Amino acid sequence: MEMALHVVGLLLLLMACIASVISLVFGLPGTVFIVLAALVYGWATGFMAVTWSTLVWLLLLAVVGEGLEFVAGAVGAASEQPSRRVMVAVLLGGVMGGILGTPLLFGVGSLLGTLAGAFLGAALAVLSEGGTVVAAVSTGLAAFRGRLLGFVLKTAVAVLMLGVLAVAVL
Repeated sequence: MEMALHVVGLLLLLMACIASVISLVFGLPGTVFIVLAALVYGWATGFMAVTWSTLVWLLLLAVVGEGLEFVAGAVGAASEQPSRRVMVAVLLGGVMGGILGTPLLFGVGSLLGTLAGAFLGAALAVLSEGGTVVAAVSTGLAAFRGRLLGFVLKTAVAVLMLGVLAVAVL
């Protein structure tokens, strides 16, 4: 009976972790969800496999993942030396695009909307400042690349977190 409970617990942890990584596509903080799933598993098992030090490492990795996403998005847009208005437009465009895109393509539209929103926000802000269409497209593409790089880096950190968690529980 004890072995069956252990296997069920591992399967539930695995499902929670897979759902957490998939949640990244929807713009949700999947790295934080992994930490929470590990915390619940640790609590349920008396912190035998998932110890407090494992949880601290997972939390640090989650913070790094969120930070990388933010920095990559900012650096991508900053490569074109934008004004503060453009930077704000990139952030607002990404958020609005994510919200508007969420119902599309079974939720994958959230990621696509975030990328498109960052592009449009940057491009429209450059145009509103009197920039050329070429400058607007160039800045928009830089913002798009930055947001995409941020997503890829955060996903890589989430996969690393799964590896740390797998080593702890197996």
